[in-house]
Amino acid sequence: MLRTCQAGVNQLGGVFVNGRPLPDIVRRRIVELALMGVRPCDISRQLLVSHGCVSKILTRFYETGSIRPGSIGGSKTKVRNS
Repeated sequence: MLRTCQAGVNQLGGVFVNGRPLPDIVRRRIVELALMGVRPCDISRQLLVSHGCVSKILTRFYETGSIRPGSIGGSKTKVRNS
């Protein structure tokens, strides 16, 4: 039996698949527009991506220099208190 993906439409009319990261091409475009001085709210409207998603991608880019999504799931390393 084939299962189709559960795609949704956000409030801006953009299509997304819950639990999946944005495609690299969209992530790259978000960063390009931000580096050109476009405000995150305008990037959001132009690319039909939620403002929270744009903010999260830009924050990660400014902190790490990477547009790659973080890993999903797994366990975090324990921090030992001395």
